[in-house]
Amino acid sequence: MFHGWAQDAIAFLTATARAHPFWAFPIAFATAFTESFVGFSILVPGFAILVALGTVIGASNISVVPAILGAASGAICGNWISWWLGCHYHHQLVHLWPFRKFEPQIEKALHFFHRWGAWGVFFGQFLGPFRATVPLVAGMSELEFMPFIIASIAAAFLWATLLLAFPAFATGMF
Repeated sequence: MFHGWAQDAIAFLTATARAHPFWAFPIAFATAFTESFVGFSILVPGFAILVALGTVIGASNISVVPAILGAASGAICGNWISWWLGCHYHHQLVHLWPFRKFEPQIEKALHFFHRWGAWGVFFGQFLGPFRATVPLVAGMSELEFMPFIIASIAAAFLWATLLLAFPAFATGMF
């Protein structure tokens, strides 16, 4: 399913979280940030890392709350920076490296966003291909900050809770 380096990264991060539970927040933050920031999201298997982290948390009998806070904060930061880039550079981004590599994804996200508006920011957090690109196109489409950030915060906390708490609960140690 994943390349060797991705499997090694998942194993390293989960072993680190198991050995040092206080690292759950920064691991979850960095993973969710890269999963939610356009350009990095394609490089990091964030979904798999967060689910594995939730499983480790459940098996280690440590609190899942710091990891949820870390993942939600990382997702919000990644979304906010992507939105800001869209607001600042508008459609010029599609012609810049590394964004020109993602032109088809950006076009799909534009159609998704134009159909759903601010709700697209919320729903996009749960749809892998749109997670990083919808905040960018929300900025490109000049969505105002308040509707964007409200949708982003609500989606990030629900997304983080589902990805981390469900595996933690499923291992029986929630």
